[in-house]
Amino acid sequence: MAETNKDHELEHSEINLLYEGEFTGSGTNEERRNELEIIDIIGSLMQDEEFSLENEGIFTINKVLSFLSKEIDENRNFTEAWLIKGTIFYKIGKYNEAIKAFNGALESIPKEAFKGNPHLWKKRHGTNYKYALKFKALSLFKLGRYQEALDEFKRILAIYPEDVEIQGYKNMLHTLEDESLITELNKLPYNCPEISDKEHRHRQAYEPNKYARALEELDKGLEINPQDAEIWRYRGSALYILGRYEEALEAFDKSLEVNPKNENVWSFKGSTLYMLDRPEKALKAFDKVLQKNPNKLEAWFNKGATLFKLGRYRQSLSAVDNALRINDKDINALSLKDSIFHKLELA
Repeated sequence: MAETNKDHELEHSEINLLYEGEFTGSGTNEERRNELEIIDIIGSLMQDEEFSLENEGIFTINKVLSFLSKEIDENRNFTEAWLIKGTIFYKIGKYNEAIKAFNGALESIPKEAFKGNPHLWKKRHGTNYKYALKFKALSLFKLGRYQEALDEFKRILAIYPEDVEIQGYKNMLHTLEDESLITELNKLPYNCPEISDKEHRHRQAYEPNKYARALEELDKGLEINPQDAEIWRYRGSALYILGRYEEALEAFDKSLEVNPKNENVWSFKGSTLYMLDRPEKALKAFDKVLQKNPNKLEAWFNKGATLFKLGRYRQSLSAVDNALRINDKDINALSLKDSIFHKLELA
């Protein structure tokens, strides 16, 4: 889902003041060049929310921010200055600062007129209000604060209920806030389905369409924030459940690039490698988990199941005993232990 919507172009009524008076007078050529540079950036940001700041140096960006802060200090209700300040912070990845700026913009927009004459209020202030809420929500999303972002999108839809773009953001965030779905995506799989028959049947009972739809929404989230480790993790889990193991592995690797310390992702990666018949690599992933958390029952079981698959039964037994140390009633571990004893008796 692209972060674009030309209907959100900033109102120009007050921002024109930035061009009048402030940039007039004599002054040195260097000062004039600085002024024109600031004008160009502010003008571009007003006209096009896709305008990139990648080619602007930090010194130039700080000059623009300093100028906007000065304007805001002189007039706390200068909505457009707040909006542009927030937009700059958003574009350079300072999302907490962006949220503060967009909150400043929202506080500067009169509220009482909305109750008296909603149509007039919407005509005068609707564009700026919608813009501030949208980019505040996107900033919250970038920080992984999904519920708060969802609340802000709902505020927009209360005034613009037919807005397709905002409705799309809302649907995406509903997926990330769906407790039952996330619980299932967080559930670590047990390997060795021939032993863990109950778990195998449970996996087969999942509704493929449900996870295919979830994948679509997760992909929209990654368009906005490709560095969100949790979304990559949920995407990998959904792909795993759907049996698309190569794609799942890629998603877990993406998640680990952002956050290499997440033991659950390492555990999922190990299970995915197991399903791809790469047991030695799976063992390394499970060992990563157990280095971080030696009390991870699923990791011990999955390590035992992988060693069992490799015919290394005594090592498998040691891993399963560690699983049973954590929960001596775990059905899967007890079943695997019986299978190991059976193999050892035959040896």
